[in-house]
Amino acid sequence: MNEFERMWRTKIQKNTHKHDQKAGKTIENIHVEDPVLYSKVLIKALKEEVADKDIATIFCKSACHMPHEKLEGVKQIYESTQSIELAHTALLEMFKTDIKEYKKMSDDQLEEVLSKGWGAAGILQDDIIIATKIPSQFHDYLNETDDLKRKYYYCHCPRVRKELLENSDLDSIYCNCGGGFYSDIWEYITGKEIDIEVVKNLFDGDDVCQFKIKIY
Repeated sequence: MNEFERMWRTKIQKNTHKHDQKAGKTIENIHVEDPVLYSKVLIKALKEEVADKDIATIFCKSACHMPHEKLEGVKQIYESTQSIELAHTALLEMFKTDIKEYKKMSDDQLEEVLSKGWGAAGILQDDIIIATKIPSQFHDYLNETDDLKRKYYYCHCPRVRKELLENSDLDSIYCNCGGGFYSDIWEYITGKEIDIEVVKNLFDGDDVCQFKIKIY
């Protein structure tokens, strides 16, 4: 088991204990090496103990996060203005600068990404943010024609992405983990309660993973 897998399982167990101690003890007894099989057994065990909304929260709280120091400037803008719109604009500008260099994009490719609402900032619609994951292996994704391989290149999760090549039946409740990336961003920026909903995901047959973010 690699270090990432060990850290992820530790977070899952910690967050499960917070919601339901009985469920927490149950999943401590899951001893499965393979990450995908572990995930399937984990979800089945959780569904026997807790409601789906709580499972969604557990996965959301166990997500990978953007380093908070990168968000400090956006957080300061929000604290001084209390404006989601201005904070979103600042986050979008930060994303544009970072992602173009990180993914080695052309100007046209960056414009396409922004038009689709891909990436950390998403699109602000009134008081709702619609955020869509950008393809993880961006250039491989753009150059691929096979649908299953495109999903593989799109997915950010190193634990389960190979399953997309096999049309896996992994329960899509797992994808709340991907939503946790966005909820942590806005929770840190605003200090407020965040509600996040998985709108689209690859395991349900969609072409993208998309999330609706509400800030209270």
